[in-house]
Amino acid sequence: MASRTLVKNYVAQWMQMGKAVSLSAQGEQVHVYKILQGEKYSPSFNKLWDEISTTKAHQAYLSGTDQTISDLLNNKWEIIACARCNLLVPSIDMGPRVPVCCPCDDLPSHPNLDSVAPHVPVTLASHLDDLCDRLTQKAEIQESYEASDDDTYTSEAENTQAIHNLRTSILKLVKSSPSE
Repeated sequence: MASRTLVKNYVAQWMQMGKAVSLSAQGEQVHVYKILQGEKYSPSFNKLWDEISTTKAHQAYLSGTDQTISDLLNNKWEIIACARCNLLVPSIDMGPRVPVCCPCDDLPSHPNLDSVAPHVPVTLASHLDDLCDRLTQKAEIQESYEASDDDTYTSEAENTQAIHNLRTSILKLVKSSPSE
């Protein structure tokens, strides 16, 4: 079953690609051009999401698809990554995981690896903390390789201290910068 958060992320990603949400059988198209605002979704996108996930869920669907938001929120569907473009797409939650319809089918220049891919809001502090963790892991792996080579000078304490100082500096910078 697709969670509300995954369906919301799916709609947000495709709206970042310029897709619209159809709200009725008459084809009323709604575009929101500012999806992300800082570390969260924009108020205009959240307002649209509240509308299409509650009162208009049986009518609303992403342009280029056949499934309504109500369909995606029931237990028959799940949201997976498209094999072609790696963005979120709906898939029937039984049998082989093949997307039923990917909105990228009608985008001739997609995927475009030269531009930033649509994404969900990112909390800068946690993103930088994850980056520091990866640096720590890389340093530990490199130290294990260097430990077998006796001719190389390494100081595990210096490396650990440098990574700790980097993490502290980044977190101070993030906390001191004004948020949007």
